[in-house]
Amino acid sequence: MNSSFLGRLIAIGAACVVVATCSLGGGPADAAAAAPNTRDAQISQVRSSVLATIRSELVSSRARSDVAAFDELDPDQREELAAFFTDPTVASATLASSNNDALGVGVRTGDFAWGVDAPNESGPVGRAASRSSWGTQWFAFAGIKLTETKVSMSYEYRGATATKMLGYSCTVVRNIQPFTEVATSKSSGYVSGGQATAKCKVVVERGVLTPGGTVAWSTYSALQRLSARGNGALTANRWE
Repeated sequence: MNSSFLGRLIAIGAACVVVATCSLGGGPADAAAAAPNTRDAQISQVRSSVLATIRSELVSSRARSDVAAFDELDPDQREELAAFFTDPTVASATLASSNNDALGVGVRTGDFAWGVDAPNESGPVGRAASRSSWGTQWFAFAGIKLTETKVSMSYEYRGATATKMLGYSCTVVRNIQPFTEVATSKSSGYVSGGQATAKCKVVVERGVLTPGGTVAWSTYSALQRLSARGNGALTANRWE
């Protein structure tokens, strides 16, 4: 677990304590006697802390346009975003709307969206040379990218045919999701059928605050694939 992730946990540690204290209390009698409005206030405090953590991460990443977009979220949007990180039921329903086959083609649930970025261009097809290609996969809320991973590769080509893989890299461009660790590593890089292909394994360890004040963890993994012809035209930028 890296220091950045630990920093996120520490930043909202107070919120976890609030939830745990509220839920565990001194016993069933104490829980029954707790005023409903007090419970609601504590949940509101937890969600406010989560939202504050996200905004702080955006500020730290110097994403001014995203900070501005975050500040413009209306109350319903803020509630939707906070609930994703503090309500396992909401998180499960949101994530269930997507799958590895659909990610990257504009899947949307409410204000949550999954998509891709990549250059849409092709280069000269003359003499032998080398070039670079890249593609990203991202998860966003109301246009604010929460997580983004990138595959980059360089390869030799002749005409429109890739002839030799020179190297590739796997990068976590951004991850500002509280209680979420994203890691990416090399899987394979090769040339086949005149196309260069690079694959990166992306592992997401995600937690959601539960009413009991604990964190429910789940782990997802998939291969992020980037393929391109010798002229730079992408033929794949997807999960598999």
